Amino acid sequence: MAHSTDAPAQFTVRPLGADDLEEAARILCEGFLNDPVWGPAFPEHPARREHALAHWRFMVDQAIRHGEPLVAVLPDGSIGAVSTWFPPGADEVHEDDAPAYESLLRSTIGGAAADALLSEGELFAEARPTAPHAYLSMLAVAPEARGLGIGMGLVAAALERYDEAGLQTYLESSNPANDARYERIGYVPAKQVAIPGSPTVQTYLRVAG
Repeated sequence: MAHSTDAPAQFTVRPLGADDLEEAARILCEGFLNDPVWGPAFPEHPARREHALAHWRFMVDQAIRHGEPLVAVLPDGSIGAVSTWFPPGADEVHEDDAPAYESLLRSTIGGAAADALLSEGELFAEARPTAPHAYLSMLAVAPEARGLGIGMGLVAAALERYDEAGLQTYLESSNPANDARYERIGYVPAKQVAIPGSPTVQTYLRVAG
């Protein structure tokens, strides 16, 4: 999900707002279109990218309305990375919006793929800790900003806030290439989630520092 380097770029962190929705959706779309787990969720289709973009637009809207999302802003004013965090008790998709989410999926990726993605979401939900935690749902770096160290820098900024609150944090690593990055900042392996047709996903938990 995130990318790091020995010489992190300068950036500032601020909340992700409604004006950022389209750009944040683009960054998430580009970041996860070829992800080992998320990539297969969007079947081959002439409008595959548009289908994925519609999904991420919906998810960003959910994060803005119900979560605590953050963006990393580069010196030129562009958004370099996006992280969607949710406070204790909050879900990626609010229960009131679940029917609209299912309708969106069925109208874009089709019934079978929608059923698979919804079932996948249930597996992830079952794996989450029962104790209060902040949930890092998604982290993505803009393609043009990869390798600058801002992905993990954005996570670190959020962890400062949650550490001050004494709140543990939780995430799912959909790409094993990122596991070591999370472990270096204090995350320890928790449950594994077996996704039919996809690699097993390692989840991580980090106690407040």
